[in-house]
Amino acid sequence: MSREAIENLTQDLEEMRTLAGSAQRSRVQQMLAIDIRKLETDIQRQRDLLAAQASSEQSISRPVQTSVPGDIRRYQVELKEYAWDQSDKFIKIFVTVNGVQQVPEDNVNVEFTENSFQLVISDLNNKDYIFVVNNLLNPIDAEKSYRRVKSDMVAIYLAKQTPTKWAHLTLTAKRLQDLKDERLSDGKKATVDDPSSGIMNIMQK
Repeated sequence: MSREAIENLTQDLEEMRTLAGSAQRSRVQQMLAIDIRKLETDIQRQRDLLAAQASSEQSISRPVQTSVPGDIRRYQVELKEYAWDQSDKFIKIFVTVNGVQQVPEDNVNVEFTENSFQLVISDLNNKDYIFVVNNLLNPIDAEKSYRRVKSDMVAIYLAKQTPTKWAHLTLTAKRLQDLKDERLSDGKKATVDDPSSGIMNIMQK
């Protein structure tokens, strides 16, 4: 896993901590606490693997590299826009990348785990494109998941372990929706308990 992927996990962790701080129901707090511990463990494991890999690379003697005139450093571009759909067996992710069909098939790779995936498109117009989704709503079958390169698009097929309908793509999105629903429910309850509070809120606006 790349440093950028670890950074994405860290950002997810910070968002989960923010959600936990604003959650009011104990059940929601407990669920968020479990997810936070899982993310913390995953981040530490990935950092250890990255450190071990770096140490291993340094211990191997490398031949002297000669600089080639005209070498161009490639930049990483993080992709964020996507669309998704689903069937009984698959979650389908559609990521738009102009000209992706022009690179060799081997330059378009997706790493699947049970609860995440990472798309890497190497050397497209001297850039590396990365798209990462962590904390999937439900576990997937990494072995049966795959990708297809289309015109200006990469389609990613996440194989469901069970044929259930997903209301959200990630647990983070579900937590956000649960908090919104909780606040809306609490607001309606407060209005029923004290009808004058609803009138006061309207007057204040």
